[in-house]
Amino acid sequence: MGKKKNVIQEPAQLEEKSVIPRAAAYPGGMLLLIGFAAFYLSGRANPGVFTWHTYGAIALMVLGGLLWFTSGMDKAHLLEWFRSAFIALSIALVIRWAVVEPYRIPSGSMEPTLHGDPGFGKGDRVFVNKWVYGLRFPFMNKRLWQGSMPQRWDLVVFKSVEEDAVHKTLVKRIVGMPGEHFQIKEGNLLVDGNPLELPQSMPEDMYYTSPLNAPYGVQEPDSFSRIPEGHYLVMGDNSAHSRDGRYFGWLPNENIVGRVSCIWWPPPRWRDFTGFTTTIWWKALVVFSLLCVVLRLFFLRLCAVQLSPDKKDVEHLVVSFIRYGLHVPLLRSSLIRWRKPARGDLVLYSTQTAEKKNTLLLVGRIAGLPGEQISFTDGALTINNIPAPLPPPAPDTYTPAPPNAPYGRSKTKDYSVVPEESYFILSDAAGGVELALDSRTCGWVPAPNIQGRALLCWWPSRRCGKR
Repeated sequence: MGKKKNVIQEPAQLEEKSVIPRAAAYPGGMLLLIGFAAFYLSGRANPGVFTWHTYGAIALMVLGGLLWFTSGMDKAHLLEWFRSAFIALSIALVIRWAVVEPYRIPSGSMEPTLHGDPGFGKGDRVFVNKWVYGLRFPFMNKRLWQGSMPQRWDLVVFKSVEEDAVHKTLVKRIVGMPGEHFQIKEGNLLVDGNPLELPQSMPEDMYYTSPLNAPYGVQEPDSFSRIPEGHYLVMGDNSAHSRDGRYFGWLPNENIVGRVSCIWWPPPRWRDFTGFTTTIWWKALVVFSLLCVVLRLFFLRLCAVQLSPDKKDVEHLVVSFIRYGLHVPLLRSSLIRWRKPARGDLVLYSTQTAEKKNTLLLVGRIAGLPGEQISFTDGALTINNIPAPLPPPAPDTYTPAPPNAPYGRSKTKDYSVVPEESYFILSDAAGGVELALDSRTCGWVPAPNIQGRALLCWWPSRRCGKR
């Protein structure tokens, strides 16, 4: 009988059951493109107005984007992604409801202060401060509490009082205050018979028209000239081409959504209406934000790390990107490397599953350096057949690796000797479970895949400390 040969097989595929097949990316991309085209055509057909066609197009884009982005994800990744997306969406909705909301100027009624255009992708974009006048109940013209009271000349976004209005949300300027006797005569604004002086921030040569078919603030009777308590008169700066309070009447305080704080798009039109950008608080906020961005891109990163396959054991680490060299932001490449990882370093690195389908971001400890032979004797790590225990909290021994984890288990060179410019990395959790994702299953880790050095754990509190 011939002698049996020991054949080392390729690592078995890690068990992954895709909830959404990868093929779903193609119909997802098509739905995304169809939805975008439908959204564009709806905007062209009904400038500045959202119809059921518009909402249907948005639904197609969302569905297509979800199919395209989540295609090929297994159940664990899918649940994790949806959890993160739900948290991010919830935070965004809370901010949009309570703090600030973007708004597009759909018409030219506020020219030249605000440029409006009903065309798709046109018109100034402004941020509306929804906190300043007090928080409103969602979808209701009622406040939870009253903040600062609106002031004359404020630019405000409000819900129209006209049931058949083409645009349900409008932007105008407050010109008349509660309790005032207000009239427009010969282009001037008269309050209790006295002309108002326009502030310097107003456009030059401002002239307010007084059409006869627009009674409020124009005609003499008190019902058209005396502003009730809790109400305001709002007008467009381009008063000759503005359907405003002169036509639809006094604006209740409850209808005011918020105050326009700035034009944020397009960049050449950027303008701050509040004066906040001239304060030390704004300058400090900008400097702090820039420092955070630079710190995040080049120096430090906060990472949540799964320590066990059941995802119940998670540590939050501070990782240094600058430890081993200067990285190119958002890429794996480095501009320069000035230090090599040392044995025992806890590092953040990227690798792939045995199927080469999913890229994983993991944390593990450098166990084997380039050119070294890796093996395990009675569960203890040996380097070149010499015991080489890693520093705590790494385990002293590792549970036997399963058949689909040949790296460091097989005696053949391809699976036991670390290639040049690569490393053998072990998870600290690999001592207590049959299979932890590390180099035993995913293979050698190329040096460019090592993104940084884990410095310390900041959560949970019982594990806080240096790593």
